[in-house]
Amino acid sequence: MTIYYFYCLIIYFCSFSLIYTINDDNTWPWKKTNYLSRSNWSSLLNPNNNNNQHPVWFIFYYLNYCGYCKKAEPGWEAVAQYAINWSKYIQIGAYDCASGSLSIKDICQDEKYPQWRIYCPLTNTTHLAFSSKQRTIKTKPEDILIWLLNKLNNIADQCYGQQWPIKNLIEPKTKDDLDKIIPKSVNKFQLFISDDILLYTLFVLNNSKTIQTEPIYRLAKQNQITKDISIIKGIRENTGQITLQQIDSAQIMKPFVLDKNIISHFETINRKNIATLKPTLSDIDSATVWMINRDLRRGLPDLTENVKSWIKTLYTYYPGSKTMKSFLFNLNEFVKNYTTLSPNEYQTYINSTSIIKLPQLKFDHCNGSDSSKRGYPCTLWVLFHSMTVKQAILAEQNALPSDIKPSDVIVSIREFIGNFFLCEECVTHFVNMTINAENEIKSHHESILYLWRSHNVVNKRLRYEEYTNDPNWPKVPFPTKEQCNLCIQQIDENGDATEYNENETYKFLKEFYSLNNSMRIQTYNLILLFSIVIINILISNK
Repeated sequence: MTIYYFYCLIIYFCSFSLIYTINDDNTWPWKKTNYLSRSNWSSLLNPNNNNNQHPVWFIFYYLNYCGYCKKAEPGWEAVAQYAINWSKYIQIGAYDCASGSLSIKDICQDEKYPQWRIYCPLTNTTHLAFSSKQRTIKTKPEDILIWLLNKLNNIADQCYGQQWPIKNLIEPKTKDDLDKIIPKSVNKFQLFISDDILLYTLFVLNNSKTIQTEPIYRLAKQNQITKDISIIKGIRENTGQITLQQIDSAQIMKPFVLDKNIISHFETINRKNIATLKPTLSDIDSATVWMINRDLRRGLPDLTENVKSWIKTLYTYYPGSKTMKSFLFNLNEFVKNYTTLSPNEYQTYINSTSIIKLPQLKFDHCNGSDSSKRGYPCTLWVLFHSMTVKQAILAEQNALPSDIKPSDVIVSIREFIGNFFLCEECVTHFVNMTINAENEIKSHHESILYLWRSHNVVNKRLRYEEYTNDPNWPKVPFPTKEQCNLCIQQIDENGDATEYNENETYKFLKEFYSLNNSMRIQTYNLILLFSIVIINILISNK
């Protein structure tokens, strides 16, 4: 018994000390897809090699903390697997727009994510081909690849050049015309008979390894040379004459169905990350550090007024550490002086001018079972909940200006999400969900409950989404019966709450998100557990 309780004590201590720290080089473990970063961007996409034609790149732009981006990751890996032999002409890559320096806007385009772009080696530019706005619940990896190929065919000349293997339709009326169209230097070739340029494109790319020695030309289905034949092999004899022979197209055409058995390969980290049950000041501070260094900077200079407005709101209702509160006060005073603030001016202030330095990112309550889980989105929810609680506490203390409305915090949060959060589907859901907040929130009490109900709606919608869920932190109705027995009025057969006592829930939320007390409460719990251990030791020694 004594050993058992000492083991429990060690685990409890570990829950305070084992904290996951986010690193800038934290990446998804891509296998078939080329992982692009700022350090390898130029060397991979546009190497200093004048002897070879550089390939076009299809690039998946994502955010490592975005659940909807994670849902697209296995499909993009399937695309990379399907296109593995296209590498001479098309490479498949991925770039994490949440990593590295975000003050430089030369790679990520400050748009909503996920998105897919085409990199053109001739112009050293990228072109948007498919964005999250075009995605629906029925969108398959094949659909995204079709969009990319169709876009590329429209810009191939300026993107790749005259050596692009997808050729224009030829229209010979006789074999003699064909002899004139096919260059004399070509001894072997194929004719692909189809009105569908996409099928032709796929066939050519799937034969990338031989296309230089055996080019493929496309004829319309209605032509004067072939009849009901899909693919023909052409050979120029020693005499110079061309002979044609039919190819079994059923055997040679590679089916355009991506392997649906390719699943996400996020590997489970061997060590278990233990997260604290109650949010801490570190969670709040980490959310703020992330948004200051990344999300807000992205909006400059175009969204200077929105940045100023959010920093003012954040400072007014900031529930985190005194250090961050002081930093936000100074930052608020700094941005007041600007009508237009550049990213460099903003970053220079943070890195050099400010006497208060930002802390490291450390997730306590929001520490996931692996690096792709919880993290920044979780800390944002904690921050938002804590801001509504802070507003209610200030109202109780008569410490708010008379013109402040109970809905102001929720409206500010909605504007922050709409302007700065880059997960397109997340933004759409949250903005639509809170679109009528001004009319629905009549008290500070109601503001706390409004965000709580909204969060539970999101959890319900995402509960069975594989890529947004942490198995150690299932998205169940919050709070659970174990967390607040008085809050629950009714549960279903799974033990999930279906009806709440909102007065008791309000009290619970105020306590749960009053983070100034969080460490004191956790210390009390630790002392209580230690006392239990000592008592059991004494009992076992009698």
